[in-house]
Amino acid sequence: MNSTKILKNEKKYSKKEYEKHGNIMFNIGKSEAFKSILKTEVEWSVKMPDDHWDLNTIIIGDGSLKDIPFYKEVLTDDQDHEGSFIRTNVKSIAKDGTVKEVWLAADRAYKEAVKLYDDWHYFLEIVELRGRRNKCICSFYGS
Repeated sequence: MNSTKILKNEKKYSKKEYEKHGNIMFNIGKSEAFKSILKTEVEWSVKMPDDHWDLNTIIIGDGSLKDIPFYKEVLTDDQDHEGSFIRTNVKSIAKDGTVKEVWLAADRAYKEAVKLYDDWHYFLEIVELRGRRNKCICSFYGS
């Protein structure tokens, strides 16, 4: 039997589906290339505003922010008086609001969280400017 023969029930993908998945794969490849350049352990899974982003893209603020506190929330093994696990934050600093500097701050916070709390969440999914006067970066990591 010819291995290239198309079966009757084989799913065919529309151009729209192909382009959507192709763009996803392109962005995954781009993230992996930048991860290699930066030598980070953190995976960049942050939804970007468009496909033309790079390490110099400003992702936080308007480009004027410098030395921005970056917080990674961690669930510790310690429990409060009700038996709930206690959350804490690990802090690092992003030199500015570019993808590169936010990613590097995220990586430093992750490594500190691993060291202090045996954290394993290394997929950076959300970064938001928050806090008093919108001057700190709050993040969410998945695993």
